[in-house]
Amino acid sequence: MKLKSEKEIIETWDGDIFQPRVSILCMTYNHADYIARAIESFLCQDLGAPFEIIIHDDASSDVTSDIIREYKALYPRIIKTIIQEENQLSRGVVIFGAMRKMAIGKYLAYCEGDDYWTDPQKLKIQTQYLDRHPEISVTAHDSCSVDTDGNVLRHSRTLRKHHRDYTAEEMATGKAWMLNLTLVFRNIDFGEIPEMGKIVNNDKFLVSLLGNYGGSHFHPEIQPACHTVHSGGMWSGLDLVSRSDEQINSWFWIYKYYKRIGKNDYAEAFWNMYLRKVFSQSSRSTLCKEFLIRALFLREMLAIGRRKKRLASEKNKQR
Repeated sequence: MKLKSEKEIIETWDGDIFQPRVSILCMTYNHADYIARAIESFLCQDLGAPFEIIIHDDASSDVTSDIIREYKALYPRIIKTIIQEENQLSRGVVIFGAMRKMAIGKYLAYCEGDDYWTDPQKLKIQTQYLDRHPEISVTAHDSCSVDTDGNVLRHSRTLRKHHRDYTAEEMATGKAWMLNLTLVFRNIDFGEIPEMGKIVNNDKFLVSLLGNYGGSHFHPEIQPACHTVHSGGMWSGLDLVSRSDEQINSWFWIYKYYKRIGKNDYAEAFWNMYLRKVFSQSSRSTLCKEFLIRALFLREMLAIGRRKKRLASEKNKQR
């Protein structure tokens, strides 16, 4: 598809160009080989309404920021940029939060700089569904995996059993499976969430937060978005052990968030997920040692309690 100029894109919009219907959030870091493809997949969206693209470059050491500036110069009324001089993710800054504060669209869509969309009707289909269903907070679709040359490695990244709608409760308690690059969701102010800065992959956290505001819908009719697998990817670049460790870390910090805000049922759900993952990663000998240590500690505490009780009883008799 031939890329339209900014003037040609704006001419297709119905509505005030300063009131975007969708804000597209794109976080990028060292994506010089991929960022142009991502941006062009956003610009090719046939929404028929105003949209904005907010790109956050987290102090890339390659020419990613230069490419972003080139597109910004061509599409100044559509593209907004945040070019960092110092890496924010390494400082625990919640980049999603900073981008959301800048977004003024009724709906938000998310796609990192090394991924891209393939269906020009994506935003139109998802936003129209959200318009008709106020009880739904987010809609999603499928994603495939491609290599750096665009060859498909995996046609679907979501198991067939996850090609369905989820209730708000399922989403909030971590039972839903949706991928960030496919989401379109309501522009909700979640407030400050420092726990998000402790996590590498925020897919589950975001979906859980959205579950506090409604359920989800899956669109089988939308062509899959593409997730690029490469060694520099924040998630695809990790080995299986590291991914498992990051998942354990995610469950823990989502638990801490819900514990902090007093939603104990949700906190318990993620605590149980955390424990199951920890136990599944532990060897039998490690678990036996841990059980023995805890048993001995409990026995010692009970013995101390009995001694205190006995001493208190003896003092009372002396009186």
